[in-house]
Amino acid sequence: MTKGTLMMTSRIVTLCLFLGACSTAASTPDTAQTPTLNPQPAPPQTSPLVSEAPYEAWKRSFIDKAVARGFERGFVELQLRDVVPQASVVRADTSQPEFSRPVSVYIRNAVSQGRIDGGRTRLAANAHVPTIENTYGVPAAILGGIWGMESDFGRVQGDIDVVTAFATLAFDGRRRDWAETQLLYTLTAIRDGKATRERLKGSWAGAMGQTQFLPENYLKLAVDGDNDGVIDIWASESDSLASAANLLSKAGWQRGQAWAVEVTLPTDFDYYLAETESQTPVWWAERGIIRADGAAWTEGEKAVNATLILPAGAKGPAFLALPNHYVIRKYNNSTAYALAVGFIADGIAGKPALKTPWPAEQPLSLDQRKNTQMALNALGFNAGTVDGVVGVGTRKALREWQKANGRPADGYLTPELAEELRLKIPAGY
Repeated sequence: MTKGTLMMTSRIVTLCLFLGACSTAASTPDTAQTPTLNPQPAPPQTSPLVSEAPYEAWKRSFIDKAVARGFERGFVELQLRDVVPQASVVRADTSQPEFSRPVSVYIRNAVSQGRIDGGRTRLAANAHVPTIENTYGVPAAILGGIWGMESDFGRVQGDIDVVTAFATLAFDGRRRDWAETQLLYTLTAIRDGKATRERLKGSWAGAMGQTQFLPENYLKLAVDGDNDGVIDIWASESDSLASAANLLSKAGWQRGQAWAVEVTLPTDFDYYLAETESQTPVWWAERGIIRADGAAWTEGEKAVNATLILPAGAKGPAFLALPNHYVIRKYNNSTAYALAVGFIADGIAGKPALKTPWPAEQPLSLDQRKNTQMALNALGFNAGTVDGVVGVGTRKALREWQKANGRPADGYLTPELAEELRLKIPAGY
């Protein structure tokens, strides 16, 4: 068993040793700055309580931090009194499909004609959508893509107690500072009467409502889209869509610009430029890149920088990601997630399918992904934390290794490359 596997097994086993009966409950390194989920079933139950000592120690520390930030001790103690951390939440956190599945598999699962048709129908039926679109400058189709990805148009919002979700993630420690911050915002919402504890239900990641807002964004960015005087991101489609539009607008959405454009590359292209250069479409055209649809760039698009992304490596489709691509990633800092949202949106808007098909990709096990990160770190190419999440940092390290070793530097990890790198891990590392 690898060192990474032992660490993960130890963490899950430790949780299971002191977790009690679970309740039914639906910006960070290489992972989501505002993590959310696609619709998922509720996590399974965990094993019986044995020892509460480690969790109680974290809870005492967190209560002290909350009190130092102005909360009444009794209030915080009351909110955490019956919270039991969930091992299933930790498992979900370390196996997010955006970072663990091959991108082609993820896209095929997320982007369907049924979802596209459903989004088009639901948007057309909502009388507030044109006003929301005009007010915030975000196309209705993009909002439909997010709405579909986040909750299947409100159908699957999650039913996990949000306090429990963030307490679990904070106690686990992989993203403690982030989780504790969101837990403080959750407590703020309860204390200030913005929502009842019973109302604050969401995914294992603590995201809530039809467009899956974190507590911080709920307090800062949620808006009343149906003008009834109440902000309800759980029951009101219009509030959910307007809130998502407000988030994207505040994050820098550029009116009248695409989110990404499929492109074709010349046969002698230097793949190392992918994700390392941010240049205008004219600059990329000078290097032989052309739009796959044959259309022209708008004046606004010509003036901004774009980044080449190769989500399935040199053998898959290529895209110039415009600034709006990265705005979508304010929801979930994953290339696969942003692509899925964009493809659903393009389908809703009636745009043509991709010219280049996705290649057949083989899934990578958690051990393969962790061993790759471990090997790259050992070889002097900084892949960051060994967590099995193949995000921007891991791809950058892999691209540097590929370039140094005379390989096509597309930053794409195959099973064969993972095995080659595993054999390079020094003994005892």
